Amino acid sequence: MTKLSAILIEKGELDENIHYGAFSRYWWRSSTISKKKKIFPIRIGQKTKIILNKHEFFIIVIINYSENSFLPRFYCESGSCSSIKPDPTTAISTVYKEIFNTQTRYSEFLELGWTDESIIEQLLTDVSFVPIFSSLGEYKIFVSGIESSSNAEWNHGGPGYKSSLLRNVNGTSILYFSTIEDDFCAVEVHKDFEIKNQIEGSSPNEVWQKLNIQKYTGVQLFGLDDSDVQSLIRQHHVPTCLPKNWSNYALMKFLFDYHLKRRTLADINWHSLFLKWQESQTNIVELYSSLGDIYPPDYQFSDREISAWRAMLRASGCQNITPWAPEESKYQLWTKNALHENDRAILQQLYNLEFLNSSPSYVPNKTRIFWQCFNKELEDNKKTKDGKRRILSVIANDFSYSELKTNLGASTIWVGNHTISESRKHAKINRYGAPALTKPVIHRTKLTTEQLNQFELFFTTKRNVNMSSYKTDELTGLPILYLQDHKKALWNKFHEEYPNGMQRTTFMTRSEGGKFVYKENLGGLCTTCNELGYEVFEELETLIDARIKDNELKKTAISTM
Repeated sequence: MTKLSAILIEKGELDENIHYGAFSRYWWRSSTISKKKKIFPIRIGQKTKIILNKHEFFIIVIINYSENSFLPRFYCESGSCSSIKPDPTTAISTVYKEIFNTQTRYSEFLELGWTDESIIEQLLTDVSFVPIFSSLGEYKIFVSGIESSSNAEWNHGGPGYKSSLLRNVNGTSILYFSTIEDDFCAVEVHKDFEIKNQIEGSSPNEVWQKLNIQKYTGVQLFGLDDSDVQSLIRQHHVPTCLPKNWSNYALMKFLFDYHLKRRTLADINWHSLFLKWQESQTNIVELYSSLGDIYPPDYQFSDREISAWRAMLRASGCQNITPWAPEESKYQLWTKNALHENDRAILQQLYNLEFLNSSPSYVPNKTRIFWQCFNKELEDNKKTKDGKRRILSVIANDFSYSELKTNLGASTIWVGNHTISESRKHAKINRYGAPALTKPVIHRTKLTTEQLNQFELFFTTKRNVNMSSYKTDELTGLPILYLQDHKKALWNKFHEEYPNGMQRTTFMTRSEGGKFVYKENLGGLCTTCNELGYEVFEELETLIDARIKDNELKKTAISTM
């Protein structure tokens, strides 16, 4: 086999959300070079050239948003032939076969130059942190962020610490992404690259206890027990200061270099934020508004950059006292007051009493607008399966009972447990927001066409029926048929004529009422009188008693009878 020599044309770019996020473990590789193990990133846009059979093959690392944007994809091109595959080996083999109509297969490390020390060094350029792979029994833990603190419950890990763990459950891979935030720990549970659950707690142990995995402690499952991780945490000693030291530029520059320098613009006047705040009589500021004074207009902050600013503020003696959840609003309130718990309690009280908004008046609160629109939609629909239940089925499975009842309390008709339960059933049966399915009306015919024809023929014969010349059935509009005999006698005739026809019960049922009039229903009249509209007399004594008022005449009439 020909020895490959890869040429790196472009080293590509790093993306903080991809290379240090929940699925970052798929974007790093390890290679042994000169007996040393090196971990390096798969950069987006990395372009490599190799020559196979005197043909140039170009391999580019891309993100295929039409399939799965969390995993790297490899685009191979040679001449007019190209292919996109999950691994470079398959991509090259596909293009090679299309050109030469034969198979070839090389290692992806050779194809992308991942065994070349000079290429690895270029790929590691500007990498602020190289993740760590560690083992915990059957689990492989990937640590993608290191920060330190004095919190013993966190094993001295700090806000910004991140790790992921893969676990196989009944043949399905589940990824757990663990993070340490400002004042709590969290684990996101991902299945099929979608977040299924998020657990929060005061410590790693508390979080993992809620997930009911008891073989290891939460500290171990976070990766905080690993010796290499602990070594890096000890190296990450976090410098701190108090608000009274903010005018000391040398000290503040030390904090800036540690927390922010690698994650923000180089030419911002970051120190002015602290000096202005120090001179202000107000202890509390809003983070994004303050940053807007030192950054260019319409500047877009990355999550990693905001996290770095939060770490800088905490190290400078400030505390986050925001009373609302991050999901409700991105805006954050910070205080320089040493008695920050007092400020926090005051803001929480004002927020609970609705005197404090989570967003400025000029910024629309999208969460509130959403619930207001949904309330209005519920009010405009009836409380039926195709009304409120259908509308509520759009979100019924995405929120808890308490969340729905709390946020939909503004509607004129209260949303209760029964409505929510029925809406969830609607979503399961009819899909989200779809009209209710109409059950088909099933008509079952147990009689054959021959049997029906026999019945109709029997009742069109004059020896069995006499058709009215003017009277019709109100329901069907068909002429009334006066039967020439009683039901039992007619059945005997029918059964004798059609021994294999319909059964007796069916015959009696179909010939009862409607257009059929039996002799006993004629009230003692002949068919001619009945047809002409005459009616039988009632009991004469009752008639005389009701019609004649003169007692003497009444006695005479009765005696005459």
